[in-house]
Amino acid sequence: MEELKLKKKGVKKMPLTDKDIQVLKKKYTWPQMQPEFSPVEWILDGGGKELVVNRICKDKPFLIIEIGCFLGSSIKKWFAVSSNVYIIAIDPWEGDWWVDYARMHGRHSLTAQFARENGPYLTFLSSLWGYKERLFPVRGASPEKLYELAKLGIQPDLIYFDSDKTGMDIEIAHQLFPDAILTGDDWTWGIEQGYPIREAVRIFSKDHGYQIVANRATWVLAQTPLKLSEKIYNMLSFARDFNRALRRFVK
Repeated sequence: MEELKLKKKGVKKMPLTDKDIQVLKKKYTWPQMQPEFSPVEWILDGGGKELVVNRICKDKPFLIIEIGCFLGSSIKKWFAVSSNVYIIAIDPWEGDWWVDYARMHGRHSLTAQFARENGPYLTFLSSLWGYKERLFPVRGASPEKLYELAKLGIQPDLIYFDSDKTGMDIEIAHQLFPDAILTGDDWTWGIEQGYPIREAVRIFSKDHGYQIVANRATWVLAQTPLKLSEKIYNMLSFARDFNRALRRFVK
């Protein structure tokens, strides 16, 4: 893996320049015509995304990176909050699991669409076509694409993780983009494995002096003391964990 030699300290948050936007548009292109794939609305939401919405409203980020985008329901939510934000979407959009997942959920027309050449990727593009002026699809995996963006001189204001359940990219993202707000999904995923994302988030927060705010499936790292509303989110999250554990125990 590439060494972490791109760390930049004290980068002041600034709006994306026209040069930044043109660099991204040139490298991460859209097709000239909308793909002949039916747009799809499929929301996978474990709840709690208001934590991210609150940060977007408060901090007014100019550039968001989302890692693990599926068909873009979260991206649409971030765009709905801000008419000024640009978003980089990182996802391979490949693999047999897309077809199996659609079939498992009874989405038969989508199963056939995913089975076509580049089906998941072209379905994503068609579904997000209306946002193409402010959205940059980056087809590939993290952290490789994070290194690529850092080499381009791109500095995001917020990074949302919704892919690898182990959280291995969190430390790398912080090294490359030390001023970015870090947040993500899967806080409630994997009870049988002991909620694996939590371990990485807690280790990172301890090492770097962050505070964790969690609500349902969503987590956010804060560098300032938690407000009362954030403490309440954490209390409710703890109560839900307790109830889940109790239900498993009494089965």
